[in-house]
Amino acid sequence: MAQARAAGRLGHALLLAGPVGLGKGELAVALARALLCESPAADESPCGRCRSCHLVAVGTHPDLTRLVPEEEGRQIRVEDVRDWRARSALTSQLGGHKVAIIEPADAMNVSAANSLLKTLEEPTPETTQILVTAAPHRLPATIRSRCQRVHVGTPPQEVALRWLRAQRPDAPAALCLALAGGAPLAALALAEPAVVEARARGVAQFVAVAEGRESPVQVAADWLATDWPRLLGWLAGWLSDLARLRHGAAAPLHNPDQAAVFQRLAARVDSKVLYGLVDHVLQTRRATGSNLNHQLVLESLLTRWANALPTPSHRHT
Repeated sequence: MAQARAAGRLGHALLLAGPVGLGKGELAVALARALLCESPAADESPCGRCRSCHLVAVGTHPDLTRLVPEEEGRQIRVEDVRDWRARSALTSQLGGHKVAIIEPADAMNVSAANSLLKTLEEPTPETTQILVTAAPHRLPATIRSRCQRVHVGTPPQEVALRWLRAQRPDAPAALCLALAGGAPLAALALAEPAVVEARARGVAQFVAVAEGRESPVQVAADWLATDWPRLLGWLAGWLSDLARLRHGAAAPLHNPDQAAVFQRLAARVDSKVLYGLVDHVLQTRRATGSNLNHQLVLESLLTRWANALPTPSHRHT
């Protein structure tokens, strides 16, 4: 991207797309710092010493705008996008570039996306929008087509493992990286002792519900304290592993440490119920950000899961 900027080929709108946990937000800030730097190096990297670099570092640069939801899981407000549009048309306060980071860009509702589209269609000179998303397919095609797309991929496994072990020497690095799909920052979050414990407890309860040893309603209540996107990711991984084992798929498991337990369940689970649950979880993940009743969603899912093993004594109603 530094080469593209030096050659004058850097677009007025960038779309940083890739899985969760790769540091796309950090990359967006690094790009903003480079664009705003008053004394960039020959390779366009920021100097780290000028007034602009300092203001970006402390989060008070007047020409850097962050468009984010007011709360996690909420939408980016159209009012905030309109405010950015108005400011983008003005002269830079420090006399240089203007940058907006929109993260996650897929959190824009239709009105917000349409408002941003007007800016993308008629870009202001010396102004760059950086859209960050793990779900580019959720953005309108009109937005995607007007952005220069930058794919952020997972690093080589050995590189990610070396970094993760340096950060958390006491954590099961290989397992956390597998659970995170190779994304280092997501793996680091999963390496927290409380998260490791919560996942282990969640797997045990998931199995216990299927075998009739725990109540779906009680487990749903227990799971409400778990981070919602993380919980849905776990459920999607558990169910997809069961589907793979049920049909002998050769693909690696999302949860290699649970292979023996899941193999035992997969041999007995009803395929129709299993695939219905996979669809249920995927639809719920796509609806993240809407006003879902998490308790009811979990109760419905776990009640169906309690009937996945075709043994009457193991069924809950």
